[in-house]
Amino acid sequence: IRIPAYMVELLSKWRKATARLQDELNRTPTAEEVAKELEIPKKKLGIVKKAIQLYNTTPQSDDDENGWTLGEMVADTREDGPETELLNNDNLKHVYRMLDEMEDRQSTILRMRFGLDDEEPKTLKQIGESLGLTRERVRQIEQEALNRLNRGLMGD
Repeated sequence: IRIPAYMVELLSKWRKATARLQDELNRTPTAEEVAKELEIPKKKLGIVKKAIQLYNTTPQSDDDENGWTLGEMVADTREDGPETELLNNDNLKHVYRMLDEMEDRQSTILRMRFGLDDEEPKTLKQIGESLGLTRERVRQIEQEALNRLNRGLMGD
């Protein structure tokens, strides 16, 4: 997959702005803070996030037209970079917001199933017994809620 030159340049600016803001704020900046720093409109933020994810997972050639070597462009996979950490943190906040906005039963099932809110993850059977539903009905509601979350995250 080839990423357009303008997007590679934007990703480079994003990386530098993230590092600069991280030094200033003494924490990982949010995607919105980096976008504001680079004067990127909010409506383009989703595209930039997807490009960062794609760029971080796409193998690059040995010699880019910018003169970079593969070693200079390949991320250290042993540790998440600031961009990935930023996206994960931003996505997690978005998931919690979406859980708060969805119907109570769906939200409760997902929170119980994945051990959110400092709880241990529960089985479908345990959730069903707790809510008075069959295991199969819990699975169906869980699937509906996961699909809704996925649509919400991909729609960004």
